[in-house]
Amino acid sequence: MTAAVAAFVVCTAPASAAPLVVENWVGDSPYFSSTGAPGGSPEPVSQTGAEDGKALRMRLNPKPAAGPGGGVEIASNDKSYGYGTYGTRIRTAVCTGQGRVGVVTGTFTYAADHSDANGNGVPDNDEIDVEVLCAQPHVLWLTIWTDYGESTGQVRKISRALDMRTGEVLYNCFVTQLGGQCTDPKEGENSPESVTPIEGFNSATQFHTYMFDWQPGSVTFWTYNDDGTKNILWDYRGPANRIPHKPSAFMQNVWHTNSWDPLDGPAHEQPQSATTAYIDSTTLPR
Repeated sequence: MTAAVAAFVVCTAPASAAPLVVENWVGDSPYFSSTGAPGGSPEPVSQTGAEDGKALRMRLNPKPAAGPGGGVEIASNDKSYGYGTYGTRIRTAVCTGQGRVGVVTGTFTYAADHSDANGNGVPDNDEIDVEVLCAQPHVLWLTIWTDYGESTGQVRKISRALDMRTGEVLYNCFVTQLGGQCTDPKEGENSPESVTPIEGFNSATQFHTYMFDWQPGSVTFWTYNDDGTKNILWDYRGPANRIPHKPSAFMQNVWHTNSWDPLDGPAHEQPQSATTAYIDSTTLPR
């Protein structure tokens, strides 16, 4: 996939919000390009379930290397996006029949220059994630990062996991070390305490929309109920130093993890056959 001419829509948001650009993936995109990660090549295709019958196929090749760098990935051509609204309508990767493989479908903002602008001794890693592990397609993982030291495992991140079939918050924790102790959330970090359940929710067999609005003092994630109403997944309004502030790229990927367990047991196996997600549309600040 290259950056070329494609059909896109400029949406008029409410008067208090900036206009949004929606890439509908009917062809090559003027906004996004493949990062060249070796795990696969994004390709616009016809796809049942997409609102306009077209989607971007994100096919992860069999036996990929572990880590996002071994996946299939797109990134915005502009790496300087800031506060605003982001999102995707997507059907995440399906791993049915492959056992407990570790495959992640991700939608995220990302900025990592390895500086330490906040002076806490850990390299900066500004990132806002919506992720799904294919072994648990009914669970959404939402994460807000500000720091990550690859060599030490030191981090500053807060994550929330939601069972969308029941509306239950399974996990809501701030950590400073990968695999380390979970710190109870501060005021403003665990709202709402539950979400509206969506009966039969399965992100790998159904297209769903996942959105977030990033502001200096908040990050608000939502999806939509079956009747079209907004379903707030997380309205984060905790300490501002736990919110990213650096200009970022907006990215989507599918990749193999050999170290991240879902909450119902290990899922580390390497996929032996292709696993595919389909992006119906992607939303950016204008």
